[in-house]
Amino acid sequence: MDIEDIARAAQLASALEVSGYPKPGNVHRTADLKGMTFEHFIASSIAIGPVLLDVAKKGFRAGKGEIKTVDIGVGGAIKSAIGNTMKWQRDGNTNLGIVLLLTPLAAAAGMTLAKEGKIQMKKLRTNLSCVLKSTTPEDALNVYDAILIANPEGLGKVDELDLKNEASKKKIKEERISLYEIMAISSGWDNISKEWVTDMQITFEFGYPLVRKLYGRTKNMNTTTVQSFLEILSKYPDTYVRRIHGKKIAKKVSEKARAIIEKGGMLTSAGRVLIKKFDEELRKKSINPGTAADLTSSSLMLAILDGLRP
Repeated sequence: MDIEDIARAAQLASALEVSGYPKPGNVHRTADLKGMTFEHFIASSIAIGPVLLDVAKKGFRAGKGEIKTVDIGVGGAIKSAIGNTMKWQRDGNTNLGIVLLLTPLAAAAGMTLAKEGKIQMKKLRTNLSCVLKSTTPEDALNVYDAILIANPEGLGKVDELDLKNEASKKKIKEERISLYEIMAISSGWDNISKEWVTDMQITFEFGYPLVRKLYGRTKNMNTTTVQSFLEILSKYPDTYVRRIHGKKIAKKVSEKARAIIEKGGMLTSAGRVLIKKFDEELRKKSINPGTAADLTSSSLMLAILDGLRP
């Protein structure tokens, strides 16, 4: 594997995730959502490539000791990736959660490649922890900008360090609050933030092994993607759904996913019928389990870095 392969792994993971069908409640290759099309997401998966290559190269330099880990600039890369996304498609927020996960993974992969000459999962997670914990207040401010550019639905207000309050930025500067510390604050209600402060526990300990197991069993990328999404959703109530529709609905969606998994999910004909009905049901109610989709992308990226190919 070379440094360019890291960016390709991120792009491929993003493209494979959105291609999985019928991924309940989400855009996929056979269904769009209002104002959000499959083509928007494919464009976005391609658009992030140059930025993730750049951050992987900086991770590589940090691994070689040429720059400090704090100088990788993960927050700036996230902001640039969202800017590129907006440049190459006309929808809006297609991939904020994905970028928040894949950017530090790309940096850590570059660092691991520099130190080890290959990507090994245990070393990758160790280096990822270093990347995440080395983020700075400047990274935090850049991610604030990225979130405001993407303008995700249901952003709302929070009591502490509110995104839409300029006083928050001033406080971050004056008190030198790092991006990692910001993620710790929001980790109680957002699974993307929780991934940041647990060294991506869901991705490394559940999603990635699941993808490897399913693809080894089925040799079918679509089956692997959709089944992985469903199993992640069944185990971890979607925090995007919770933000938009409330805790009760998020719990019910996970329970329904769990019931479908118990019927075999994508691995049985009866399960596939239930998945299609679940997809239609969520669409009618405008329920979009976006966080589960983001975690599917990061899980796919790890598997691809580890050698999986569709």
